[in-house]
Amino acid sequence: MSESFIPAVNSLSRVFLIEGRAGPTHEPTFELCLKMMGLDQALGDVTRIECPDPNTPGKFIEVGTFRGAEERASTELVGRFAIDLRSTLIRLAKQGCPVDVQLHLGQCQDLSDFTAFEQVIVFEDVLATNIGTDELGALGSDEQGLINETLAISIGNYYQYFPIGFAERAATIVTNQVIDVVICDAIGCGNCEDESDGCQRIYSVTLQAGGSPGTPADVVFSLDGGATFLAHDVDSLGAAEDPTGIACITIYIVVISNDSASLHWALKSEFTATDDPDFTEVAAGFVAGGEPNDIWSLGNFAFIVGDGGYVYKTTDPTTGVTVVEDGTVQVDDLNAVHALSKDFAVAVGNNGAVIFTNGGDIWQEAPTRPVGIGIELLAVAIKSETEWWVGTDGGELYFTLNAGLNWTIKAFPGSSAGVVRDIDIVSDTVMFMAHDTAVPLGRVLRSLSGGESWQVLPEGAAPIVPNDQITALYGCRDNPNFVAAVGLADNGTDGIILVGED
Repeated sequence: MSESFIPAVNSLSRVFLIEGRAGPTHEPTFELCLKMMGLDQALGDVTRIECPDPNTPGKFIEVGTFRGAEERASTELVGRFAIDLRSTLIRLAKQGCPVDVQLHLGQCQDLSDFTAFEQVIVFEDVLATNIGTDELGALGSDEQGLINETLAISIGNYYQYFPIGFAERAATIVTNQVIDVVICDAIGCGNCEDESDGCQRIYSVTLQAGGSPGTPADVVFSLDGGATFLAHDVDSLGAAEDPTGIACITIYIVVISNDSASLHWALKSEFTATDDPDFTEVAAGFVAGGEPNDIWSLGNFAFIVGDGGYVYKTTDPTTGVTVVEDGTVQVDDLNAVHALSKDFAVAVGNNGAVIFTNGGDIWQEAPTRPVGIGIELLAVAIKSETEWWVGTDGGELYFTLNAGLNWTIKAFPGSSAGVVRDIDIVSDTVMFMAHDTAVPLGRVLRSLSGGESWQVLPEGAAPIVPNDQITALYGCRDNPNFVAAVGLADNGTDGIILVGED
């Protein structure tokens, strides 16, 4: 047991409801007279696979197992039934719509403040399964008593969230600005894959080192969740060529470069403490005037966007890319792309350009642009085919809930100044944003409400490590308490890598 272990007490918890589920227009509501009962989830019965014991007649030995279906988690919300107020629990039961529920715990915090907590248990996609009350009447004085109401709920997903602090990593090996980062990992038990909690393998890429002689860009990576970092140069990039993005596609680490008008791949397995990966440049498929600026990988498929409104796709980086949009839809340079699948993606660029595909090969312009001429969109993240988020070089954050038909600006601490450089959606609830102020000061912000409100990290008293810019960030999909952020150090020349965790 850790020396810092503090046992939880059920009187130190409070309930918040987010009707309509977490999202930019759904404000969490504090439920004064509501409590949560115990959590329960069946993970699937384990069944033995047997064969006859070769040594003992009539006996059998276990030669394997298989697990049954995992069930949805469940619990109950219990509250006081009021004589003068409409019941929230009955209303939710009658509506039958999914909601999100959060249980905030803390010892000395004002738990009615959504941003004050020591721990939050997030419950997503919650559906009512049963509603009931205590006895509603009495026939004698000995039967008088409080009336409680109980809503049984089924939970689609749940996880714990804790305040996040940041620590600088790789300070001795990072000498140039780090411009992109990705976490390429998945939970593994060591059977067919390496053991991992899903947050171990972090890959980032730096700019090249100027001067004479110059040195190529580096891939700075960690295989142990950011505890230690190593660096290998992208030896197929020229000493004067900068990268513009990094991604993992199947078994490859892929770096793109606008300067080289190409991609550069190396085997992921060669990124170790002892191997020196050999990068190979591939220019096949890239078009002059459509040099690449950003890449988003789905694991076995990636979209790449570039100058002149060009969009490419690839499933095998060793053979190159295929043009899927040649600037016919619009000609503004594209700066960022995010995809839900190989069929649905959104890309953004200069002069407020927003294009999307619903099919993968045919792209079209969004019905409207959130901003106009002279304003660059540098970041995009999409939660669904209708909910999109974009960030501007003027420090503004916009969202649409109807696939670009209408856009709404979302205020956050320090908004409308500086630059929004990256947005990352980790779950239906948790989002991260990279923003630097006009000072400049690079910052990471977090939303625990699907973008409805934003808070500057870290959540404690200690400030973030001084830096001039957070260029990119990436949150771990298997742990919303873990995020890697990269950028420019506060001396304006060195790079910086920050690991945020609870």
